[in-house]
This record gives sequence, C-alpha cells and structure tokens, in this order.
Amino acid sequence: MGNSKELLRKKALEARNFIEYEEVARRSSVIVKTLITLKEFIESRFIMCYVDFRKEVVTRGIIKECLSTGKRIAVPLIEPGTGARKSIAACEIMDIEAELAKGCYGILEPVKDSARRVPPEDLDMVIVPGVAFDLKKNRIGYGGGYYDRFLKNTRFNCVKVGLAFEAQIVAEIPACENDVPMDIIITEERIIK
Repeated sequence: MGNSKELLRKKALEARNFIEYEEVARRSSVIVKTLITLKEFIESRFIMCYVDFRKEVVTRGIIKECLSTGKRIAVPLIEPGTGARKSIAACEIMDIEAELAKGCYGILEPVKDSARRVPPEDLDMVIVPGVAFDLKKNRIGYGGGYYDRFLKNTRFNCVKVGLAFEAQIVAEIPACENDVPMDIIITEERIIK
C-alpha cells in the first residue's frame, strides 16, 4: 500500500504543480467562496485552517473572513514530537499579518514563544490541506501523518474539510486504519459530501 500511496502522491503533486499561479489564485477564490457559504462553516464558531504553502489552495481569505466576522480561528504549529515524529498544535491567532512567521518547512505558522495553543476538542471545523483526495473522502497528505494524528483528538462532530483543486481528485486512495477521512471536500468544480 505504501508504494501506491507514494505514486498517487507524486502524480497529484505533479498535477497541482502544473497549475499556473494566476490559476491557483482564481480557483482558490472559487473554493473559498463555496466554503464560506456552507451551512457547516456558517455554524462553526471556532475553526482551524492551514496556512497555504506553494501551490495549495490559498487560505488567507478564509482566515481573514473568520477574523472579520468574529469567528475564532486557529492555525497549525508544527512541534517536536516523541522520537522523529513531529506533531501539530492548534494555535489561535488574532492577526494574520503580525502573528505568523516562517517556521518548519518554510510554512507560515504562529511564533512559538507567543503561540496560544488550544485543545483540539474545542474546534468546530478543521480545514485540512492534502495532496490527493478520492470520492470516498479519503486523503493523502505529505506523508508525515500530522493531520491524521491531530484529527483523532478532535470531537466526534468536528467537521473535517479538505480543500483541493479538481486535478487532485483521484479514483481511489488505499486507506488504512490510521487515516482519518474528510467529511467534506471542496474543489473549484464541486462539493463532495
């Protein structure tokens, strides 16, 4: 199964990297508009959202929407774990410009010294990045297992949303017991529920 996941990851990253930056911005805008009109988003009071990196679906609009409408918003902070396994912590932010700096892997994350960590069970929704998704709402990430481990600690009714470009949707992802499926996947063309 590991080899097939690696192959799917490689192909999906190639497909995403082929998209021009202007097109990434345009498609991201469509995805964000779809997300913020979802009943599940509107009803969520505390949301965790990844900060986009490279050619991921751009999420700054989601974070700014939360801040401007009074929703609480958290972003991930990568922390050292036991052994070589790092983990992510949810950290609440109030200002996207002032509170984030380049951290692990060059991804913007809360400044460690002033990070306001929040328990995963406080979150109503987690917006998750991914390399590939399938129609059963399975996900392939970058291979570290950070989000799968994190999502296992959220409440049973926490809504897990994957954002992806249509080119990242594949026929089938081989899932194992450690994988946490999404509840909703949003692309520029559809909502998969």
